[in-house]
Formats: sequence, C-alpha cells, structure tokens
Amino acid sequence: MKKYLAVFLMATMLVSMAGCSSSSETATSSDASSSAAVESTGEVKKITIAHGASESYHMHRALLQFEETLEATGMFDITIYPSSQFGNDTEMIESVKTGDITMAIPPSSFLTDEAPTMALIELPYVFPSREAAIATLDGEWGDQQLLALQDSGLYGMGYLENGLRHITNSKVAIRTPEDMDGLKLRTMEVAAHVTYWNSLGCSAEGSPFAELYTNLSTKVFDGQENPIAHIHAQKFNEVQSYLTLSGHVYTTYVPVMQMDYWNSLSAEEQAIMSDAMESAYAYQLELVEAEEAGQLEEIGSSTTYPCEVIVLTDEEKQAFIDSAQPTLDQYKGDLGEDVYYEFIAAIEAVS
Repeated sequence: MKKYLAVFLMATMLVSMAGCSSSSETATSSDASSSAAVESTGEVKKITIAHGASESYHMHRALLQFEETLEATGMFDITIYPSSQFGNDTEMIESVKTGDITMAIPPSSFLTDEAPTMALIELPYVFPSREAAIATLDGEWGDQQLLALQDSGLYGMGYLENGLRHITNSKVAIRTPEDMDGLKLRTMEVAAHVTYWNSLGCSAEGSPFAELYTNLSTKVFDGQENPIAHIHAQKFNEVQSYLTLSGHVYTTYVPVMQMDYWNSLSAEEQAIMSDAMESAYAYQLELVEAEEAGQLEEIGSSTTYPCEVIVLTDEEKQAFIDSAQPTLDQYKGDLGEDVYYEFIAAIEAVS
C-alpha cells in the first residue's frame, strides 16, 4: 500500500507542476502580447483628414493615394472624411485648431485671417492661365504664403488643385459681362468673389457648397461658378441649362494642420508626409489633365440633362477681364501696392 501511495502522490505532484508551468507560460505569452499592442499603438500616428469635396472629385482621389503611401510605411493610420462631414471650410479649420481633426483641406481664400495676402490668389482674372497659377504657387511667392500661416499656429503642407472656375446658370447663354445683370448667383463665401459679381449687376451671395445642388434645383439661385470637375461631380448640369467657360478665378486647396502637431513628428515622419503630399499633388494634376475634357464633353452632350457649353471668343473673354479691373484696384488699395505688385511680378516671372 505504501508503494502504491507513493506512486500516486508522485503522479499528483507531476500533474500539479505541469499545470503551474502551463499557467505561467500562458500568462507570460499574454503579457508579451499586451506589451506589443501598447508599443504598436504608440508608434502608429492616427491622422484624420476632412474636406468639402465629394468622393469622386480628383482631390479626394489624390488624398486616397496620400493615405495609401503613408499607411504602407506602417507608421500612420489615416481616416479621410469627405463631403463636409466636419462642417464648412471655416468650421474644419477651427476643428484643426482645437485638435478635433488632424488636417483640413480648405481653399486658400478661407485662410486669409491667418495669411491676408492669400486673398490675392482668388482675385478675378489675376492669372493669365491655369499653368501660370500653378507655377506661381509652386514658386517662392507660394512658399511665402505657407510660411505666413505658421505665425497663426498652422502648418501648410503645400497646395492641391481646385482649378479655374466657370459660370453655370438656368436662364441665359452668358457671353458678355452685361449678361450677368440680374442673375441670382451663388459664389464661395469669399469677399472678392461677391464684390466682383455684384459689380456686374448680379445678386451674388456666398453660401455653403454642401447646399448648392438643392439651392439650384429650388431656384434659390439662378446660377453658380465652379471648376469643371466640381460641376461634373456634383451633377450641377442636371439643374443648369448653360455653362460658360469664363475661367474667371483660379482656386487652390491648402492642406493645413496644427503647427504643434507637425513639430511633434520626427524628422523622418515629416519627410515621409511631405513626399507623400507632393506625390499626391502630382497625381491629382495628372487626373485633371486626363479627365477634364471628357467631363466637359459629357456635360455638353447629355440629352437627358441638356446643358449648352459656351466658349468665349478672345474679344468676349477680354471684356470679362476688363470688367474685373475695379475689383483688382480695390484689393491693390486694401493690401498695399507693394504687396500687390510683388504678387504680379511673381506671376509675370512664370508666364
């Protein structure tokens, strides 16, 4: 009996020791996994990006490339919120300042409180061409505007395309400035835009982009003005009968984040983000070049939603250019002749 009892006790001890060993290994494995999760979370930067354009717009698709490039490094986790999910451009900028989102992509005209000379970018007919506008912003003058944002605590990552703006309306085939008289026109909420159109006899008013299709369809406005890609993406031609290729204002987006957030990134992270944004911008310009002619053709050839596309003659275009001079003179006075002519010199240098 003693022999059997000894064997039984020995077996019991071995089972108990094995159980303890298994439990210890499981606990060690769990702790290691938990530690790794904490480490991983600490290394990955979560970045939220908000903008007002639709998901089909070229700027959003360029941001998807930006997202893909950054996430491929394993250092970033990107979430993009299109279509004004965080409010209008002013509200998105405020959300960046309060830290509710990491980055907003507003038009330059919504950053004039932070950098007043950015108001020059969206003056009517100040650029002779889209190419001149892009080159000016890519040059020293454009760099100076981004640096000016830093004084207000914002870091500008560069520029993204919005493009030349054109007029649509439901009432008349516009060929002259006089044809604008009496039209209820929606513009961006930008003083220079409203000033210019009202000088032509319009009843112009800035209102949120997200409400525009509804306001056109219910005749709150007779017309609006936007780049071709926006007109196409938002299907404004469904509720507008005429599209005049006026090319009156060039607009650009400026990706901004908190200066403090940018400074919190390592030099490597900053370089990766900068390179990714530059690449996304180049991709976006390729999209515009590849798609705009087809979008215009689709708008003009639709039988379901007829919309006449009007191409201005050189003389007709010049009449619109001349009509903008009083607005240019006003802003030259408001911002100072030295500031204004420095901008004009930068344009002329690349034209």
